[in-house]
Amino acid sequence: MDTLPQTLACFGCGHSNPGGVALRMQTDGEAVYANWMPKPEHAGFSHAVHGGIITTVIDEMMAWACGILGGKFAYSVDMNIRFHRVIEPGMQVACVGRLDQNRRSKLFLASSELNIADGKAASGSAKFVPMKGNQQAMLQSEFGKQWCDIEAAMLKYSGAHRA
Repeated sequence: MDTLPQTLACFGCGHSNPGGVALRMQTDGEAVYANWMPKPEHAGFSHAVHGGIITTVIDEMMAWACGILGGKFAYSVDMNIRFHRVIEPGMQVACVGRLDQNRRSKLFLASSELNIADGKAASGSAKFVPMKGNQQAMLQSEFGKQWCDIEAAMLKYSGAHRA
């Protein structure tokens, strides 16, 4: 399993964003994985992580699946989320993101699951459109010198998922 670089500021994967979820992505070429432990400040009510934060984690997992497995980072344009169980702050959450379809690198269909000890806690699916040139350049600046590692991972894993 390859560990993927994190950005600095991203709410989802940024390691220097104190309010974020700081997902640390890994891939085996079939999916993108991360372990997440929500903080108390991610709660809506004291006993439950806010649905918007859960949705953000699902979106982040799918976006990374598009980027690494599809070879292009993308923005979600249509998303469906289902909440199966309450996720509490401090719970260990296993996150999985999959690229389900790559439609000629112009549209990606992706899905994600968040699992806790007693089963599936949340799931989602979405359509994604690839970033345009100037958006891609801004993303590269977020990764800095690590962008070469991201490009290498995209080349390594995206071939099997191209349409």
